[in-house]
Amino acid sequence: MNYKIFLTGIIILFCYFGSNAQQWIRVYGDSLSTLVYSLSEQYDKGFLFSGSEYDNAYFAKGLLFKTDINGYPLWQKSYGNASSYFPFFNARPTLSEGIIEIGITNKLQSSCTDPFIIKLNNCFEKEWCKIYNAPGCNSGGMDIETIEDNDYIALISGWKSGNQEQIWLFRLDSLGEVIWSQVYLTDSIFSSEVSFSLTKTSDSYIVVTGEAYYPDPTYPGKSIIKIILIKAALDGTSIFEVPWGTNNGVYSDGRLSIVDNNNNIYTSGRRARTSAPGGDSPCMFKTSNNGNPVFYKDLKTSSSLGEATTINWFQDSTMVLCAGWLGAGTDTTAVIKTDSNGNFIKQKTLLLNKEDIIRASDITYNNRIIVGGPVFNNTTMNWQTYAFKLTSDLEYDSIYTRPFTYDSLCPHPIVSDTVPLDDCEVVIVGLDDAEQHPEKTRLHIYPNPAAEQVTIVMPQYLVRQNPGSILSSTTTWFQWDKTRLDILSITGKLMFTMEIPKQQTTVHINTSAWPAGMYFARVVFMNESVVEGKLVVDF
Repeated sequence: MNYKIFLTGIIILFCYFGSNAQQWIRVYGDSLSTLVYSLSEQYDKGFLFSGSEYDNAYFAKGLLFKTDINGYPLWQKSYGNASSYFPFFNARPTLSEGIIEIGITNKLQSSCTDPFIIKLNNCFEKEWCKIYNAPGCNSGGMDIETIEDNDYIALISGWKSGNQEQIWLFRLDSLGEVIWSQVYLTDSIFSSEVSFSLTKTSDSYIVVTGEAYYPDPTYPGKSIIKIILIKAALDGTSIFEVPWGTNNGVYSDGRLSIVDNNNNIYTSGRRARTSAPGGDSPCMFKTSNNGNPVFYKDLKTSSSLGEATTINWFQDSTMVLCAGWLGAGTDTTAVIKTDSNGNFIKQKTLLLNKEDIIRASDITYNNRIIVGGPVFNNTTMNWQTYAFKLTSDLEYDSIYTRPFTYDSLCPHPIVSDTVPLDDCEVVIVGLDDAEQHPEKTRLHIYPNPAAEQVTIVMPQYLVRQNPGSILSSTTTWFQWDKTRLDILSITGKLMFTMEIPKQQTTVHINTSAWPAGMYFARVVFMNESVVEGKLVVDF
């Protein structure tokens, strides 16, 4: 989109806003399809919308636009080029008040997609951009969270092409380099796994919300769709990977999760009713902090189709969910307020008989909810972004008249433009390397037997096994600060210990004073032995 078109769009929007002065309803977009999938209140009380914009050749650029507190546009930026896809799927604030964006691109191969991540500064200028060259053909970045040490956890879909290789987490450093990778839900009882979103817990874990097909306890040999919740530590360790109610016969989809003060999990999604009157209900599901299902609550009990797409806490611990459903011949999009047990409090209808995908929401500093997403315009035959801002009583919010200063962290005015992404760095992660070349995960000891000196070559990768989780898992580390190398005698006496920084690949040890015999070498990482080897001293 060029700047002239954007200004024209602003004029059209202001005309629209004038006719809706009593309703906080905003419509964004011009002749190009505009699809927003995430939005958030910023430090300056403005709103940042993130998604994609399709040109007339149907190439998608990443899209960011900023509004003031009343939803009036301030600026818009597109990210990409004229011959590739670069849609954004999610945006998160960084610890420096910048933005990290994740999405997909076909820049490397026109017929395949790869995940890409772009880091933007406070002026929404590109700091770095990386494309992760996946071994599979249809891989994408679904969500990303900022964590400790300016690192990130990225949710990656379909990194490999095989079954049970669909849901991955990457831990990335501040520059987007891979620290570790972990694949989840690898048991063959699951199929068609899909991941949608990440949620941080207060006790420093990550929850992945998704869905998969799982054996139906009612009909042997059949499978039913189930919400899948994965809880993982920041080192990749799988805490649990569970379908929602292993044997309870609940057919369910999951989209987004939030947690309470006890880290119980609440998920928005869909339940397929298996008894009269049948149909699908937009639904809220509660799961305990250890992965056990607690209850589900249908938000509509007679809809033929339905799904809850967003879920948020109001400050009084009530919930608000955005949902869509078909009932009595009418398509309805609404927000529904419930208590923490899912009991209905109030509903606000937003749209009727519209084709829409409202999947973005946030709670503001003063306990308002803003929801938004793409809605199809049957007149112009394209997608526009709608946004609605409501009070905690689900009434349209008022217009704020006091002045606010926007984008104050940027030293210059932010202008609307297109940011080219032709120079994104291609990252060859080599996630298969440890599996295909196990010698790179081992200690290499020579000479062996040794006499007066032994040389130990440290592994290129560290592989941590996690047999204690509900489903066993393996995390491959590509970066680390330091490890510890220990050598013990056959009786357990510690003969040598040394902290080894990542950049040190070789250790030379004087063994001339050691008694002849067998010794055991081990690499200790995160308080556990991850690599072991044997050496013999023989004079």
